[in-house]
Amino acid sequence: MTHHETDGRSATVDGRSATILVVEDATPVRKMVCSMLSQVGHVCLEAGDGVEALGVLDHADNVQLVLTDVIMPNMDGAELARQITRTRPELRILFMSGYNEDSVVRSLGRQSTLFLPKPFTATALMDKVRQSLDRPWLGIPGGNTVLGSL
Repeated sequence: MTHHETDGRSATVDGRSATILVVEDATPVRKMVCSMLSQVGHVCLEAGDGVEALGVLDHADNVQLVLTDVIMPNMDGAELARQITRTRPELRILFMSGYNEDSVVRSLGRQSTLFLPKPFTATALMDKVRQSLDRPWLGIPGGNTVLGSL
């Protein structure tokens, strides 16, 4: 797990920043996403898969958003979301993926507020993160129904 400190600049005009757990098995992608998030003032924690992410969440109760890849070894993003929803239903989850033909990804893509397609620009990332943090969190639409069908 790596922790990126911020340089004190605010993440948004209103001065809010968040602690975000980025779950991505491709290290260069994970580092790039964390760099983008840190540059605008967010605190970024990292995990290489769902199992590692759950370990991070066991020790970091200040995480406000989990940004997770869908397709990963050991535990994919959908299973990670199921586990998080059971133990911390208030924790926001945002999925990302470049595999648009995968059935899990297609299902999540229909919930556009929960999904960020790869590749994405820094602006698209910031917009989707801000949407995720600003909107009232109602959980994954359909709860276990949507995730259960994944």
